[in-house]
Amino acid sequence: MPRLSALSNPTGLIDIEKSRITIILDESAKRLAFSLARLDLSGIEVHPAVSVVVIVKRGNSEERVYLGEVSDWNKGFVVLSEIADEGTWLFRVLLVQAADSLLVAAAENIRPDGQGDTTSFIALEPAELGQRPWEIQILESDGRAILRFNKDIYHSSVEAEADKFFTGLILPEVVRRLAEWLARDPAKLSESTWEDFKAWLLLHGITDEPSEDNEEEQADWSTRVTAAFCNRFKIATQLLEARKKEEKDEDS
Repeated sequence: MPRLSALSNPTGLIDIEKSRITIILDESAKRLAFSLARLDLSGIEVHPAVSVVVIVKRGNSEERVYLGEVSDWNKGFVVLSEIADEGTWLFRVLLVQAADSLLVAAAENIRPDGQGDTTSFIALEPAELGQRPWEIQILESDGRAILRFNKDIYHSSVEAEADKFFTGLILPEVVRRLAEWLARDPAKLSESTWEDFKAWLLLHGITDEPSEDNEEEQADWSTRVTAAFCNRFKIATQLLEARKKEEKDEDS
């Protein structure tokens, strides 16, 4: 396919509003990656076979990424290999007619929504819990969950987060319970207080919402949300590495 910079702007080029697009970054695990998590073309007439192309710019670097046809573009994370480590992120989203490389629609100067980190909707705090090591509270008005841990075990959130066994075993359960709670009332996801959680879902490739009246589908959605969280942060691998390190320290 010819370089996109050589494409001309045809008459009738569609200008896609920035509000229709969500791009999320992932800078974890020493990699740079992005996901075109949302491309809302409702009310815009484009052929389902046109190609989605994203041009990523940062500093003086640039990289072109082809995401497939608009009817089923790749919503997963794409690792960037030609992008600089510093500079301002800017994205262009182009819809290109594959047969003749005709530019059909474009969105310019899009900034990413961020990483949708779990810290935006899961908080840790110490509490008097007696013999209970932890508990989970969901604050509907704040759009977040709180993992309250026994302050006799950990004196601060920093101390709790530093324990890979604690976070690795408990955080997936926090995510699961929050997902189950929302799955029972999917309408809550349309409320502004849950925008951070919705961004997090997009980051993890969850683009659908749970069924309103099918308990089996609700359970499946909750399981997929939990699995996506564990897969992204390689929870089992982190626990295994922490255990090996502990065993090595005991032997030394």
